[in-house]
Amino acid sequence: MQTLNRSIVDCAIQPMLVLQDLTYLPTLDAAVSKVAEAYDFRHHPYLIWMQADATQRTDFLNSQAPFCFAVESFSQALAAVLARIPRVDDRLPLVENIAEEHGHGHYLCSHKQTFRQYLQALGATESTLNTPCSTAVLAFNQSILTYCLSQSGETGSAMLGMIEHLYVGISSTIASTLKRREWVTPGSQSHYAVHEHLDTQHARDLLSLAEPAWSEPRSRLQVAQGLALGGHYFWSLYRDL
Repeated sequence: MQTLNRSIVDCAIQPMLVLQDLTYLPTLDAAVSKVAEAYDFRHHPYLIWMQADATQRTDFLNSQAPFCFAVESFSQALAAVLARIPRVDDRLPLVENIAEEHGHGHYLCSHKQTFRQYLQALGATESTLNTPCSTAVLAFNQSILTYCLSQSGETGSAMLGMIEHLYVGISSTIASTLKRREWVTPGSQSHYAVHEHLDTQHARDLLSLAEPAWSEPRSRLQVAQGLALGGHYFWSLYRDL
């Protein structure tokens, strides 16, 4: 971020969420809403910076380029959750999610490629597209993958479902900003416009896998932990962008 906008970050309030408070809520949906309220991305310093008149398209592009590695890696965490779900019936929505991430076998339709097309629409050069993975994105990728590999399928799906739920609002804000700032030619990219709607279903499918564990007092705290970590990891990623 530019130095003149550093005050936006310095003044940001770190979200506060008491994990135990989530477990007293009556439903999983209520817990998701509570986490989303705590990690309210409408007030995230990155999105505030993005929408500021002083922010230039090139600055925004450079901040977005490393995120391509998060897009590419997310399906690995989904696959880790899939491997922890014993029943085929429960796996099917995840199978569709993972297939969709990979463009149903068509590389140019994969999320990685649609994100690269979006970067090109922003003005990315070949050098920009070859930007190495940043430490911030690597930390995010490793955190969610390790968590999904080491925890139950229900807990991992809660964390990823929370991330997908938050991404809906982020995608909407970015899509509207691209249009308002006229940073891309109309029709030149579809990544954020698509995710504004697609991730609503993805979040619902993932969170439905966590529902049975939420209903059990013995596992509810673990599901709450997954939700809270999803908010924390995603907030931290965008802060570090």
